[in-house]
Amino acid sequence: MTKSSLEFKVQYSDTDSYKVAWHGSYLRWMEAGRVDWLYLIGVDIKKLDEDFNTVMPVVDLQIKYLKSAKLLEDVIVETTVDEITNLYIIFDQKVINKKTNEILTTAKVKGVAVKEGKILRNLKTLLNKE
Repeated sequence: MTKSSLEFKVQYSDTDSYKVAWHGSYLRWMEAGRVDWLYLIGVDIKKLDEDFNTVMPVVDLQIKYLKSAKLLEDVIVETTVDEITNLYIIFDQKVINKKTNEILTTAKVKGVAVKEGKILRNLKTLLNKE
């Protein structure tokens, strides 16, 4: 199973006035994790957009914030895939404190492939997973 692991250092711009990571920062880190996972399986999202006029938006997000990442801590975003069908892909993502190995946030993220405003029904083929 392909797994992406990306490391980030929590920056001032990632935090709120209490110096803990703002909830939206986790979403940005996870998006980078999903793009990296696709890259690892050979899918270049820029090429997908430019050559095929296809994008992969998130259509459902289930997220649990368990603990806060703090300013200048190192976190790891792990991304795997639970399921790929011809209509959607479900990513399983975790944000982990690198030093303590504690899971800070978990998410299930459903994405689809869209071309010219219509959901494609050949996602497995598009991702070379058939």
